[in-house]
Amino acid sequence: MEGQISREEQAISFSFLKGYLPPAVEEKLPGLILTAVISALALYTGSQVSYVSPLLAAMGIGMIIRNFFIVPNFYFPGVFYSMRQVLRVGIVLLGSKITIDKVLGLGWESILIPTVSLMASLIFIIFLGKLFGLSQRMSLLLGMGTSICGASAVLIGGSLTKSKEEDVIVSISAITVFGTISMLIYPFIYKLNIIPMTSETYGVWVGASVHEVAQVVTAGFSVDKTSGEVAVLVKLVRVILLIPLAFVISLLINWGILEKTEKPAQRVLTFPLFLLGFAGMVILNSLEFFTPKALKWMEFTALFFLLMGMAGMGLETDFRRLLKIGFRPFFVGLISTVFIGGVSLLLIYILK
Repeated sequence: MEGQISREEQAISFSFLKGYLPPAVEEKLPGLILTAVISALALYTGSQVSYVSPLLAAMGIGMIIRNFFIVPNFYFPGVFYSMRQVLRVGIVLLGSKITIDKVLGLGWESILIPTVSLMASLIFIIFLGKLFGLSQRMSLLLGMGTSICGASAVLIGGSLTKSKEEDVIVSISAITVFGTISMLIYPFIYKLNIIPMTSETYGVWVGASVHEVAQVVTAGFSVDKTSGEVAVLVKLVRVILLIPLAFVISLLINWGILEKTEKPAQRVLTFPLFLLGFAGMVILNSLEFFTPKALKWMEFTALFFLLMGMAGMGLETDFRRLLKIGFRPFFVGLISTVFIGGVSLLLIYILK
């Protein structure tokens, strides 16, 4: 998120609404309007250009605006809100498109594949980091972010290991960069038939290997509805594994197997609570709680909120951050991303 908003910027940012709205709403409104406008443009672009999905278009437009134009600071509170809260509401509403029957229909392979690829990637990245001369803490942060669920896992790993703020920031930057690259490349690999696979198989691959939940949603639904639903469900397996894995890591730290910290490891664990909302929507939809008309509106609202979130992510993507990652974390992140994608794909062809 960008720096503090100056008084001059506050004075020109929607000043005609001063006093009519709560301060928190007034602060976020410019950015929310910007991401909504980008979302509308992305919907139009997606309807005109068949090989570019609205989700990818929203992020692409945001990235162009951020890196080729000056975006005043007063937009960023709303931009950040779009890429966090609005995006999460969109993911919750996606649950209205899925039923428990669909979850059970995935089969045991769709649980085993992300589990095995997660463990293999985490172990590989820890050893790879050591090979590149990274600290064990940094290697663990990159490993958790790549193999589990992106920035959320990095933050939890940082809390467990009492990592330096600099290590956490660098790890999140690397995970965000390479997760975004995966999100953009995967749909083209499928559509150009570079690696022959069915829509469902593609969804398993995305869910088992792409870093962030939002990136999984975008890469999955960029192909079709089936691949998107499968991708989200497979990703949930990795997210659920975060809790037991965090406890194991905490024990290893306390036993001195992993790098010792100056203070005892903090055992305050967090979980992406919006995923519980997603699960709740799946249950309600399985019970046929919603009318067809309500489902139609929720589907459109979910898409638009996801577009706003992706527009926010695009507006937050500064190409200059690539220069701040550093040589060793950059290559560890790159190799790790290729590794988890390759292992997941190999498991799919063996088990599916």
